[in-house]
Amino acid sequence: MKKPLLKLVAASFAMSPIAGFTQDSNVGDLNPNRLGIGEASSGIDESARLTRPGQLLPGEFGSGIDELPEAPSEITAQEAVKLPDSVANLKPAQKYEIQTLLQEAATFIQGIRLQEGLDRLIQIEAISPDLYQTYNLRGAIFTKLRDFGKARQAFNKALQLQPGLMEALFNLAELDFVEKKFASAVSAFTNLKANNPNLRPETLKLIDYKVFIGTLMQSQAKDDAFDKKALAMLDSFDFLDDYPVYYYSQAALAFKNDDKEEAEGWMTTAQRIYDKPTQTIYIDALIEMGWVDSL
Repeated sequence: MKKPLLKLVAASFAMSPIAGFTQDSNVGDLNPNRLGIGEASSGIDESARLTRPGQLLPGEFGSGIDELPEAPSEITAQEAVKLPDSVANLKPAQKYEIQTLLQEAATFIQGIRLQEGLDRLIQIEAISPDLYQTYNLRGAIFTKLRDFGKARQAFNKALQLQPGLMEALFNLAELDFVEKKFASAVSAFTNLKANNPNLRPETLKLIDYKVFIGTLMQSQAKDDAFDKKALAMLDSFDFLDDYPVYYYSQAALAFKNDDKEEAEGWMTTAQRIYDKPTQTIYIDALIEMGWVDSL
């Protein structure tokens, strides 16, 4: 069975690969293991976390959640304004509960524990029905279920509630990518990068990778305009980069040219250089193109 689409961001965002938290968030260490849907529990399963403290995981659906204060009484006015006007008059304990539930929902969704994540979103909606973070996470659930129509509606609703939300914009671009709407995906990713110059390096690199594949997949023949543009992009990638853009782009090109042996060679080389968590989000794109089997 094909692996459900994962990593938004992201979160970063993600981002793709689609999920995660905003670039200011703090969550636990990346764990490449995928967990099944389980029974709801009262605490956060640390093994389900996908990002390191302070890091946006590229390709992850962003939740737009900030680090929680230690206690409800410590919620500051600055933190409160990050929630919509509809919760401005809630008690500090209620605001704290919303933020806690948002973090738990994002963690469960990233761990492919969708029912538990949905349970948390339902609890949030009972307190406040119009949080943009809730809709962004609902979009993540629908994406993992590969119900792209509902996912797109949810992300658009998040943007309606929070115009310019980078995580939702990334997730919409990622939906175009996985639906193989490559022209739209390239345009959306390019605009996202141009309009957000302060994105983290790992996010920028992932966007470059997605734009490369999206451009390459629009090529109909060797040496046509798209092929030349993709090869020019590939020439600009650095094999000494901290991220495996160069190696997985070479693999994508080889797969596109029906040279599986060469593609696997590039992937093997990348595996010798980079850790598995760093590579996972790049492999996901190859899975979505149908070139690589599920991890």
